[in-house]
Amino acid sequence: MVLVCLDPGHGGADYGAVGNKLSEKEVCLNIARHIRRQLLRYDGLQVTMTRSMDVTTSTEERIQWANQCGADLFLSIHTNASLDPKASGFASYVSVVAGCETRRIQCWLHNQIALFMRKHGVADLGKKNDTEWIDGQMLELRQVKMPAIAVKSLFITHEEDNHLLSHESFIEEYAKCIADGIARIYKCRRKEEASV
Repeated sequence: MVLVCLDPGHGGADYGAVGNKLSEKEVCLNIARHIRRQLLRYDGLQVTMTRSMDVTTSTEERIQWANQCGADLFLSIHTNASLDPKASGFASYVSVVAGCETRRIQCWLHNQIALFMRKHGVADLGKKNDTEWIDGQMLELRQVKMPAIAVKSLFITHEEDNHLLSHESFIEEYAKCIADGIARIYKCRRKEEASV
């Protein structure tokens, strides 16, 4: 059984980035809930979340939770933001000291997401190290004891990206893309397929 730990960024008093009535904390939680629902449609996959409601959770608490659960994959979900309203796109991150397995998973999942985003006119900003993150590093990617990836799901400050993030149909498709990618990585089949 593969345990996936979903980490919806921010929460509670920490709103994250804000753009046009959307807050990063709400968008990330919504995406994570959809991914969880999709992942549970596969045999061999279990899901835990660092938060399942709008509460303040420290980085240290998120790291401790993932490690205590013994997760096999840590997926941190964020949006992006910029003072430049034209900035748009999708990127994924791993720790600069990540090993081969983490980078292989990042590469596979990133390419799956990039293909999906291209259909919606969203640019692929690339596979990055956490040293390219605006704050310089992501402690959760460095301190969890399993492969850890962060996805920056569009720019909440970009009009068209924001529009996509506000639509449940897009979130559902995006979540399915991520869940399908994870299931392929771990060679898990959909439950209805497994029973045929």
